[in-house]
Amino acid sequence: MILAVSAFVIGSPVLHWLATRSIVLTYHDVLPGDGPKKVWFDTTENELKSQLERLRALGATFISVETLYKGLTGQKRLPEKAVLITFADNYKGFLDYGVPILEEFDVPAVQFVHTGFVGAQTGRPKCDWPELISLKAKGFDVESQTVSHPADLRTLSTQRLEKEFVNSKRSLVKRLKASRFLAYPNGKFDDRVARAAEQAGYVMAFTEECRPAELAPTLFKVPRYVHTRIEDAIKDVDW
Repeated sequence: MILAVSAFVIGSPVLHWLATRSIVLTYHDVLPGDGPKKVWFDTTENELKSQLERLRALGATFISVETLYKGLTGQKRLPEKAVLITFADNYKGFLDYGVPILEEFDVPAVQFVHTGFVGAQTGRPKCDWPELISLKAKGFDVESQTVSHPADLRTLSTQRLEKEFVNSKRSLVKRLKASRFLAYPNGKFDDRVARAAEQAGYVMAFTEECRPAELAPTLFKVPRYVHTRIEDAIKDVDW
């Protein structure tokens, strides 16, 4: 069933039902081996492998963010068991430990980056621009997670919100030639935030609400499950 668009909310299409039910998962840092984890939303090499194996055993087809966008806008048919893998926060662990696993499993993924901290070495190291360029050359997507990763976008002034979205997009376009997709830091958003994302020129944005992607009310409120909720995701899509 191809998507029909017949109404508008905040200037963006309301997503009507599709026959498919797709999962978007988000990961953060990837740690070697079995860890130990530093925070609850870390993943480890072995956990990432186990989850990819679990999904593949269920018949999942791993898709790119562009494929999801085209599917939700009716430009192409999504696979019956589509899964999009996303990463947040641009941790070096993604490059060092996550990418080799994704390449081994032939899984596309998108890394959402807060551009004001690209290459930062304080705290957990972040990938720098040459590394992000090399990731893009390998076929991985690199997209926006604002400039500074505010804890809650809903608390920002309209002017600050615009700068977070527009300046991040400009940096990615300058360095990587394109920026179309956005992830809200910590998944926090409201209608004003979604409207600002659209006005900044993005075509789709992701929350951290736990629902199949096809149940998004608009393209600027596409749900993602944190990877620790993978079993909930599988149950929700009824595979």
